Amino acid sequence: MKASKPKEWSDLERRKLSAMSRRRYGAAEIAAALRRHVGSVKRMAREMGLLLKRR
Repeated sequence: MKASKPKEWSDLERRKLSAMSRRRYGAAEIAAALRRHVGSVKRMAREMGLLLKRR
């Protein structure tokens, strides 16, 4: 079975991630809204220098 190629992040997704992190949403809530895995959201937030709410 082939590993699928990771889906690229669009500018709209990045803006939504940034906006939701400013409103203090957690990684799980953001992942659900963007239809992405929690790990992917955490990785992108770290790359963008954003802080996500802890549980």
